[in-house]
Amino acid sequence: MNKNQGYSILKTIMLENGRGFALGHSPTAPSPYVTWACYDDDKGQRQYEWGNYGNSLERLERDLTRRVAEYQRLYKVEVAQTEAPGLYKYYSTQRPVDIGTFPKPPHNAPDEIVNYEGRVWVENDTRLAWGHLTYTRPLTEQEAADYELRPSRENPDIKQQMEKQAQVVGKWEDAHRVPDQKRLTWFYPDFGSYVVKEYISPERLAEAAKGMEHQEAARAHKQEKGKQPIADQLKAAQREAQERRGPEAPKKKAPDRGER
Repeated sequence: MNKNQGYSILKTIMLENGRGFALGHSPTAPSPYVTWACYDDDKGQRQYEWGNYGNSLERLERDLTRRVAEYQRLYKVEVAQTEAPGLYKYYSTQRPVDIGTFPKPPHNAPDEIVNYEGRVWVENDTRLAWGHLTYTRPLTEQEAADYELRPSRENPDIKQQMEKQAQVVGKWEDAHRVPDQKRLTWFYPDFGSYVVKEYISPERLAEAAKGMEHQEAARAHKQEKGKQPIADQLKAAQREAQERRGPEAPKKKAPDRGER
């Protein structure tokens, strides 16, 4: 858990311009709760400034929300990520968690390491895991892949990603009249959006969304080609045929037999 001036950092909201705001707690301080503005310096070290102190957790949580919203209104930036101890969970799918089996990025050591009693099903039986780790900040895709870790679908970044992918997949499933038992999503009329079924893993949904996007792109390209004049279509077909054949082999010169 990160600390500053004796306060444990309970939650941090970072914005896309590298600035953010944090909520801290110190039970022995005269004012046990505080919100700070914060940023990462050139060395990646988190720096804190402009503290608002108080005695009420509820009031300081509202202050954190207010400061973030006010900053967004002034500078027109979006939230990049939320950070909190134990917020990001990753499953060790290939081996028990031990020394050298997980990443330790600068300023983002694991908050919790748990090994299970053997390899068990997790996440609504979508994957097998030997254990899990939790982090305050999300790992990069490469950091997780290097150690064969798989993110929980409840991680804030994964949840947001899946919500976007669900809209792509859901519309495709509707357009192709996919039967309910084969669908990856449900449509929720109350929200006017698609929701991923609880037994679908992030990897399966991402693969489906990518494939459907490729199909739609290919269909749009084919439709666009159909609008071209016949002469242009013939030229394009000739170019494609030439590209498939590759460069022509150089013609052999007749041997020089000299004068007879």
